[in-house]
Amino acid sequence: MGVMDKFFGASPFTQLAEHTKKVHECAQLIRPIAEAIIGEDDDKIDELHNVMSKTEHEADTIKDEIRDQISKMLFLSVGKYEVSRFLAFQDDVADSAEDFAVVCVLRKTRIPAELHEDFLAFVDQVIKVSENLLGIAKQLSLLAETTFTGAEADRVLEAIDKIGEEEWEADKLQRKFAKHYYEMEDQLDPTTLRFYDKYCLTLSELANKAEKTAKYLRQIIGKK
Repeated sequence: MGVMDKFFGASPFTQLAEHTKKVHECAQLIRPIAEAIIGEDDDKIDELHNVMSKTEHEADTIKDEIRDQISKMLFLSVGKYEVSRFLAFQDDVADSAEDFAVVCVLRKTRIPAELHEDFLAFVDQVIKVSENLLGIAKQLSLLAETTFTGAEADRVLEAIDKIGEEEWEADKLQRKFAKHYYEMEDQLDPTTLRFYDKYCLTLSELANKAEKTAKYLRQIIGKK
C-alpha cells in the first residue's frame, strides 16, 4: 500500500452500507421464522435458524474486514473510533435477530390463533425499524463526502427521527401483544408465557439497537 493509499484508501462507508444490508437480511429472516412458528413447522424453524446463523456470521466477516481496513487508514472524514463504534452498534442488531432465532429453536412454542395478528404486527414493525436503518446506511458514502455536514446531513437527521418514531410504534405493538397473551394466561402454561416474554425481549432489543445505532450517527453528525 502506497503512502497516499494509507491516507485515503477505499472508503469504508460503502462497505459499512454492505454490513447494514447483511444485518437487515438477519432482521428480515424474523418474518419467515414467525410464520413457521404460527404454522407449527418445526423443521422450517430449524432450517431458518441455520440460515440466520450463517447470515449473522457473514455480517461478522464484513465487520472484521471493515475494522482491518480502517486500522490501516490515516485519514477519515470522522474518527476511527466513531466508525468502529457505529459498526459495533449496528452488529448488535444482527445479534438480536439471531437471539430470537435461538429462542425459537430452544422450545417449539405454539401460539394460539387469537394471538397471531398481534404477534405478526409486532414482528413486521420491528423489521421496519431495521429497514429504516438500512435506508440511512445507503446514504453514508454521500454523507462522508460532505464530511457529515450540510443538506445531506439534514436529510439523514430527519431519517433518524423517523427511526425513533418507528421504534416507538414497535414498543406499542409489543405491549399490545404482551397484554393480549397475559389476558389469556389461564389458558397458557407458565413456560409458554416465559417464552412469549423472550420473543418480546429479543425482538424489542433488535428495534432498540437499531435506534441506538441511528442515535449514535446523530452524535457523529452533531460533532461536526
